[in-house]
Amino acid sequence: LLKYIYYTKLKTKNIIVKSKTNISINTKFEGRNVINKNVHIYSSKIGCGTYIGESSILINTIVGKYCSIANNVKTVVATHPTDTFVSTHPAFFSTLKQAGFTYTNKQLFDEIKYVDKENKVSVIIGNDVWIGENVIILGGVTIGDGAVIGAGAVVTHDIEPYSINVGVPSKKIRYRFEKNEIEFLENLKWWDEPEEWIKNNIDKFENINKMKELI
Repeated sequence: LLKYIYYTKLKTKNIIVKSKTNISINTKFEGRNVINKNVHIYSSKIGCGTYIGESSILINTIVGKYCSIANNVKTVVATHPTDTFVSTHPAFFSTLKQAGFTYTNKQLFDEIKYVDKENKVSVIIGNDVWIGENVIILGGVTIGDGAVIGAGAVVTHDIEPYSINVGVPSKKIRYRFEKNEIEFLENLKWWDEPEEWIKNNIDKFENINKMKELI
């Protein structure tokens, strides 16, 4: 019943949820979102205008406005120790019993990585971010506004605003704009403008120079 009520409320915000999705009821949507089939979202916040492709998994993630997230994008918030500990198996450091049992009665390793531990946020994705298919984003990562992540990348570190990143692990190959143009866009924050403003200035989005002339 709770799920039914929750999904009904989503429709009032112009949110389209396709089949076979699983969304925790503590996930918040700002509206005008499309969540495609077989998507799983837990304890997250999705900004206005953002859409999420098929078979994506977002956990403890804040996603900004007007983001384009392709199919099979996943946030991986948990990790295992790779040094000091003799074994990487969670039975030796975790009380969560991932394998159905544990040898320890206390948590010995911080296996969940957070950007904001107090609010349990593992990944932050900025506004107007484009993430290609099959991208993996590790916990503790912040992706800046306007960034592009190429298909198949594994994001292990913070991503600069308006940078284009590809590879395993991901590496910056260039910026989308010149430094002064990036500063202009970061100050403009067009995604926070009312939708009416965006509609009235839609022609300015074709070229950054047109947008600069407007301002």
